[in-house]
Amino acid sequence: MARNADKGLSVQERVYLSLRKKIMDFSMLPGTVMSANEISGMMQVSRTPVREAFVRLEREGLVNIVPQSETTVSRIDLKRAWQEQFLRESLELAALERFFQKCSREHLAKLRKIIQVQHEKLMIADYAAFIDFDDAFHRLIFIVSEQPLCWEIIESMSGHYRRIRLLTLWSGELNANVVAQHEELVDEIEKGDFPKVKLIIENHLRKLYGEEEMLLRNYPDYFKPSERDPLEI
Repeated sequence: MARNADKGLSVQERVYLSLRKKIMDFSMLPGTVMSANEISGMMQVSRTPVREAFVRLEREGLVNIVPQSETTVSRIDLKRAWQEQFLRESLELAALERFFQKCSREHLAKLRKIIQVQHEKLMIADYAAFIDFDDAFHRLIFIVSEQPLCWEIIESMSGHYRRIRLLTLWSGELNANVVAQHEELVDEIEKGDFPKVKLIIENHLRKLYGEEEMLLRNYPDYFKPSERDPLEI
């Protein structure tokens, strides 16, 4: 099935998506050196689409390219991650009222189906797939509100934040709470209580605040060393 799905993709797109997935699910760990020669051999493509994929990934902050030296998987930048979170929260809250107005029973059924699959993924500890379905849940908010471009921006600019979400699931801190908030959200949409829906979304999107110390303690090598802000006195 995956091969058939790839048939419509360009070679560059296929290489990019493959590398991006490996970075996002930590198959390629932060700090890993990426060899264009090795990747082109492994994927049986020329080095050109690999280099093009590197450039695209660098624009998303997922790799660091040092010309004439090496390309490495970027370490997670907490400052950037919280900017990405701010972007997502701002756009999602802006889309929420329109979603609430247009949400139908069919849309609610889709959301409940996604929640069911999330439960299943948690049971088998498939956290990468859990995140994919978490994204599918929130993507529907943008689709129903007719703002798909906003979701595309979020998806292409949230690599650091997404990796933090996965690390937090590995740590078992927020797993059940994520699904419970989704269930509560759908219940309140069905009741027609928009203020409660907005409050749940705000709390849901801010749930990772305060987890920095735990993440840095458990995964110190995955994070970019903190830098002193030159404006700080």
